[in-house]
Amino acid sequence: MKLFFILALSLLPVLANAQKKDKLYIAFQLQPELTFYKSSYIAVYPPAHARASFNLGFNIYGQYQLTDHLFTTLGLGFISRKLNTSVDVDQSRLPEPYYDTNQLLTVTHIVSYRVLQIPVGIGYGLLKTKKTDLFASLIFIPNFLLNTKYGTVMKYPAFKKNYWFGFSLNPAIGLDHALSQKIKLTGAIAYSVVNTVKKEEYSRKEPKLKHRYLQLSAGLKLKLK
Repeated sequence: MKLFFILALSLLPVLANAQKKDKLYIAFQLQPELTFYKSSYIAVYPPAHARASFNLGFNIYGQYQLTDHLFTTLGLGFISRKLNTSVDVDQSRLPEPYYDTNQLLTVTHIVSYRVLQIPVGIGYGLLKTKKTDLFASLIFIPNFLLNTKYGTVMKYPAFKKNYWFGFSLNPAIGLDHALSQKIKLTGAIAYSVVNTVKKEEYSRKEPKLKHRYLQLSAGLKLKLK
């Protein structure tokens, strides 16, 4: 994680200086995705099966054009990622006032992670026409977990977490289409080939709710001067 902060901070003076060179862009995107996971993280029988759910996030990022083809990005995003899955919640592990020494177990039907993301990426322009650019990129995303909502019969609130949850590594391919000299439509599709998560500390067996996602990004990119 320290390496990420060093990389992110090293990009800031580059982005700040880019305005003098007409190479700085800022983009605003919505990010619908399909999240893939297991139907249960506690069941032995019947066995768990693959499941997917639709989630929506957003992202704001800056892009600096290093060369005619090579560029870097640094952004900030948010997503509430809902998993329709079963995991046990042990009340003896919950914070007050929900703590119970009787070690009662409840089972979720939904787990929702509210995540702050800080994507750092590098990309390369594959094909350039008069109005449209095709590019590929690789994005490293540290994920900061704000809170988790456990959907059970107990009607728990969202529990604050506020810690680094893991990281994602997403290769992507996308298009920019110029609407004017300063405004572009931008879109990309990415898949999380790596998406690490921490253990569920409120569950008795502390499973990791491993999941991956296929994500579409679409929005506007503005050239700054």
